[in-house]
Amino acid sequence: MAFALQSEIDVVNQTMDRISAAQITLADTTTVGHKTALRHFYQTRDSLFRSFEWPSLTTRAELYKIFTLTLSSAPTSAWAVGDTITGINNGYTAEILTVTSDTEYEIIRATGTFEDGETITNGTVSTVYWNGIELTYEGETVYWWDDSDAEQCVCNLTQTALTPTYKWTYQYYLPSDFVRLIDVYEDDGTDLADERWTLEGNRILTNYDTLNIKYIKSMADPDDWDSLFTEVFILRLALKLIPPLVGTKSAQLAAEVKEELKVAEAKARVIAAQENNTSGRYDLSLARYGS
Repeated sequence: MAFALQSEIDVVNQTMDRISAAQITLADTTTVGHKTALRHFYQTRDSLFRSFEWPSLTTRAELYKIFTLTLSSAPTSAWAVGDTITGINNGYTAEILTVTSDTEYEIIRATGTFEDGETITNGTVSTVYWNGIELTYEGETVYWWDDSDAEQCVCNLTQTALTPTYKWTYQYYLPSDFVRLIDVYEDDGTDLADERWTLEGNRILTNYDTLNIKYIKSMADPDDWDSLFTEVFILRLALKLIPPLVGTKSAQLAAEVKEELKVAEAKARVIAAQENNTSGRYDLSLARYGS
């Protein structure tokens, strides 16, 4: 792994300034400072993402069930993980999550159910317009697709929700930027929390027929980070870089940075509480960081 962005280097160099260590560059990957910062940067960032309900990283999403799509015959060439496939009859789309075989795929984000006998393609599909008017035929939207190199299938099929091995009815795939789950917004009247849903790897298993969540997302580019997040990150990274990069005064410097970090985290807690409309009440999820 290597630093991918100049903005990452810029944040590292703010840390270097704080501990009076040599600056690093994106191009020169051979220095001790560069190698040491790289070892700690992403782990520190990701743990900070998870440690607190940052308002700037909080978002919501409707999740999609995972389906098994079974074809009676294989596409002209097997579809690959990450392909978006489209059914020409209704313009329904899905993303290939797993390739089980040439005729069986796990799919997500399906916007509908594919039909027997329709053309399904991973080529580029566009709605056809005439003088700015969307064309229809027998009540259906007309689509164009480039079949010159598209890998397509015209066959019978089944599309069924992928059922977990036991207990639960559905599996939902988490967003690619998912870091930490805050809340699930479905309610079936079940009082026991562990009977509502469970988080396993990159999936949520549940009996809910729909699933909307609130979660903490990853944000790769430091230029997009909230200033309070950046301040806390710099100090957390500094604590990890002090031992290998600072000489005899490392213990004293670490103590100073710990005090600064305590103040920065407290400031972040106060602002987060205000922005979540929680002023005047005690909320454990916002009042402390995780370990």
